[in-house]
Amino acid sequence: MTEHVWRFDDDAFKEIKPGFRRRIYTGDDLMLTMWRIREGVGPTPYDCHPDNEQFGVIIKGQLDFRIGSDERRVLGPGDVYWAPKSFLHGDSRFIGDPEHGETWILDIFTPPREDYRNG
Repeated sequence: MTEHVWRFDDDAFKEIKPGFRRRIYTGDDLMLTMWRIREGVGPTPYDCHPDNEQFGVIIKGQLDFRIGSDERRVLGPGDVYWAPKSFLHGDSRFIGDPEHGETWILDIFTPPREDYRNG
């Protein structure tokens, strides 16, 4: 049966590498990836996704990264970024919130990322 509702469950987040945990929700043409990233990890690669458009919403903590240039940007809760297909972004560093010591980011991909389908 296809899921239509998911409850927040700390145990449902999968650690994919040290300091990076995610939970993935996939629909027909859209994918949500909820990240919980420990303060101080990174930097991430500065790269792009040729097949996927991406929006990111900062939920907790801060994201210090580059998007489309050498200029560093710092985003906080409620801030949004957009990376069109093949648009360079990343080189990310994470500043955790005081409560969890993590940065929480909700990434939205269309179409769903094939490399994320298995969690």
